[in-house]
This record gives sequence, structure tokens and C-alpha cells, in this order.
Amino acid sequence: MDYKELFRKACLVQLSTSVWRTSKAINHSVLTDKIGEDAEWLRGKKYLIDPTLLGPINTATQQARNTIKKYSLPFPIGGIYMVPKESLSVIDERLQYFEARFWDSYADFEAIYERSMEDAREVLKELFDETDYPVDIRSKFKFQWRYMTVDLPRKTTILSPAIYEREKQRFQEMIEETRETAIAALKEEFSQVVTHLVERLDNNGERPRVISNNMFNKINDFLDDLGTRNLFEDEELNLLAEEARHIINNTNPYSLKYSQNLRDNIRSDMENLKSSLDLSIEDMPRRKLKIDPLPVETELFEEEMAI
Repeated sequence: MDYKELFRKACLVQLSTSVWRTSKAINHSVLTDKIGEDAEWLRGKKYLIDPTLLGPINTATQQARNTIKKYSLPFPIGGIYMVPKESLSVIDERLQYFEARFWDSYADFEAIYERSMEDAREVLKELFDETDYPVDIRSKFKFQWRYMTVDLPRKTTILSPAIYEREKQRFQEMIEETRETAIAALKEEFSQVVTHLVERLDNNGERPRVISNNMFNKINDFLDDLGTRNLFEDEELNLLAEEARHIINNTNPYSLKYSQNLRDNIRSDMENLKSSLDLSIEDMPRRKLKIDPLPVETELFEEEMAI
């Protein structure tokens, strides 16, 4: 695939979040005073507050990351996701929603922060240390994201021709790893969806399991999104998707409930599709480059882009 075509269709998203850690290692001298020489064999930690108080904040953070992962493809640099530009509006809308939830939950926590310190003082007793508690607690929380375009390193007066060629080669290898990893991830996700349907269709000599509309919605949603997420236009993946569409075409839970023959045929076809997917995954190259985290200001990235 032409790199320029990829750059036109995709961009990078970096989500940065932080939440105050509610636990801290107990000073070793304290353990020694309490236990004696045997403390050399022990390591301990204390909770500064009830960790469940930060549950809603952590939930908003995790759901935001899950949203990005739903629409993204793997990228070799940690904390950065490659997403189709067609999905940016949806992603941005959801991230704004989770950002609002994050800070609303933080406001609830901030309102009881001082009281939580006093509760901790009573519970921890001599282990309580007021310096463990930030005066500016808000500084310990962060929720922000940005979008970046991805492009080949540019020739500059700073880079010598030899360095430019080396960085260009490094970048191309990174994109090739991205391609292989992304296609494998899509195939594995596809295989999981198919496997789930096969398991539901398999009676194992027992009463047929109920097939819900949600199950068909899940596989149809995956197939519909694949047109956008298959950024590298893997033809084998497209053919397998078309095969899946053909198998489930005009099929619904009601027809499967009252036709064992149709149920068996769908299960058999889906098992064959799963075998093809699994074989395709096994045959893929397993390249693994060691790519160190890079600052976003490197030659790999252009400026931030607006939605």
C-alpha cells in the first residue's frame, strides 16, 4: 500500500490521563521498628484513602481508552493509536463525554478529600503522614488528548543525507510492522466474533441455545466497521468478510430457532470460516521491531490537527 494513501486515511490519537495513586509503600524503618529483623523479609504498603472513592474517575478513564481501542488499530509506539479519519468525529464526541464524566467525578472526590484524610488519620494512626497528601490534589489528575498526522521524516538542513535515509528506513519498517500487527489484530477480533457465534450454534447434544439479535448485530457491526478499519486494504480480510456476509445473509434468530437444518448449515459454514481465519493468522509474519517511545515532536509527526 502507498504510504501517502495511508497518511490520507489515518491519523494518530494520543490520550494522556493520570489519577492520584491511593497507596504508598510503608517506610522500611517503620516495619523494622514494629517487627524487628524479620522485616527484611517483608514489604508492605498502606492505602492513603479508601481506593473505591476514585472508582468513578478510573472508570471514565478506562472507558475512554476502550472507546479509542474500539475504533483504532495497534501502533508500535506506546500510548498512541492509529485511527481512520472517518472515525474521528465519533471518537472526539465520546472523549468529550468521558472527559466531562472524569472531571465531574473528580469534583465529587475533591469535595470529600479533606474528610477522607481525617478518616485515614484515624485508621492509619502512627502510619499516617500528612505529607503523603498533596495540597493541590487537582494537579494529580489529568485527562487530555490530541490528534497528530503521521508522515515520513522530512529532509531538513539539520539532517545529513545519511541520517535522513536511516530515519526514513526506520519509519518505513515501523509502518510495515504496523500493517502486519493491524491486520493480525483485525483477523483475531474477527475470529473471536465468529467463534462466539459457532459456540452458540453448537448444541452439544443438548437443547439449542438461544441466539439473540445482539449476536447478529455484533458480527454485522464488525463487518460494517471493517470497511473503515481495514486501512491497509488487506484483500484476504475483505474476502473473508464477504464470505461471512454471504453465510448470514437473510438469517435471523427466529429462523435459527425453528430450523435445526439451517442452524447446522450456518454452524458448519462458520466453522470453515473460522478455520480459514485461524490459518490466515498463523501464516502471517511475526515481525517484532524494538521501537523506543518517541516524543511527539520528532520528525515522525506533523503538527496537531483539528477535527
